Amino acid sequence: MLVGKSITIDNNISTFSLLHGRALVAKMIDVEALKNIYVTFNDICPRQGKVQYIGGLNVFISFEDSEMAVAILEDAKKSGGQFFYDSSLGRAIVGKRMSWLKVQGIPLQFLTNEVIDAIGGMFGKVVHKANRSEKDHDLSFEYVGVLVGEGKRVSDEIVLNWRNRKFRV
Repeated sequence: MLVGKSITIDNNISTFSLLHGRALVAKMIDVEALKNIYVTFNDICPRQGKVQYIGGLNVFISFEDSEMAVAILEDAKKSGGQFFYDSSLGRAIVGKRMSWLKVQGIPLQFLTNEVIDAIGGMFGKVVHKANRSEKDHDLSFEYVGVLVGEGKRVSDEIVLNWRNRKFRV
C-alpha cells in the first residue's frame, strides 16, 4: 500500500480526447527499436501520423483519421511484433519507466556482459544490455538499461557469490 502525500484525480478526466479512436500506444521491443521509431514509422506510413515518446519503451502515435490508426494496429498484429510488441487504441498505459543502472564494483575475474545483465535483471526487464569490451579504458562501471516500476531511484546492492566468497556490487 502506498502511503504519504496523494492527489485524487477526477474519474471523468479525459486527456487527448480529440484523439480517441485516432491514436495508439506502442511498446517498442527494445531500446534500438525505440531509437529508430521515427525512421521505422516513416517507412510504414510516410507523413501519415505523429510519433511522441511517453516514457519507458512507449510511444504515442496519432493519426488524422481512425481508419489509419486501425490499419496500422492491424499491420502491427500481422507483423508478429517486428517493430513493437504491444499496441492499443484508447487503453490507459500505466507503465514502467526506463532506468539506466550504473553497475560498479564487479571484480575483474567475472566482469562480463552476462553478469552485468544478470544484475540489471534483478531490478527489472533488461531492455538495453551491457556492452562491456576488453578494449574499454574504464572497467570500473558499466550501464545497463532496465524497465522498472514506478517509484524511487534505484540504489541498491547485489551480492555476487563466487567460489565460496561474497562480493557486494
